[in-house]
Amino acid sequence: MAEVPDHLVPTDGLTKSMIEYAGFDVDRTTGGASHRFNMRDEEGDRVGTFTVYTRPTAEGSVDQMVAEAHRKMVNVLRQWLHVTDDLRKLYER
Repeated sequence: MAEVPDHLVPTDGLTKSMIEYAGFDVDRTTGGASHRFNMRDEEGDRVGTFTVYTRPTAEGSVDQMVAEAHRKMVNVLRQWLHVTDDLRKLYER
């Protein structure tokens, strides 16, 4: 895994915003599920919901599907952070 540059390492107390796992809805036709993640601001108010889809796992385990949803959400966040940091670099020139 790539090293995290110092300027991207979280700082304690920087913000109290958060992302929470909010649940899932099973797609009965495919056996997959749509997983919801709520994004909350510093006051705890929900400012948005992001959904990722998982396909059924070989084991058929709900825990495995939820773990896969979290992996997908982490990848989304990493991509957002990468793109946002690249844009910041453009504006700093």
